[in-house]
Amino acid sequence: MDHKDVGGADPEAAEEGLVRAAKAYRKTEKAHEEARQELKRAAIRAMGAGVKQSEVVKVTGWTREYLRRLKKDR
Repeated sequence: MDHKDVGGADPEAAEEGLVRAAKAYRKTEKAHEEARQELKRAAIRAMGAGVKQSEVVKVTGWTREYLRRLKKDR
């Protein structure tokens, strides 16, 4: 956040900007969570198909332990 973004705006415009930003954040937050769930499913499918766990770690950035828990929980 730049210092130029702080102060000086009228309260109504600032509130409208806040509402727009919050809506955009919630929308992208939902999309992010949906993508995360699909990545979990894809990782489990890949391991089930024989992709090495080390490759799944490399692609996802997740730890081996996290992948073991995912696989166990499914």
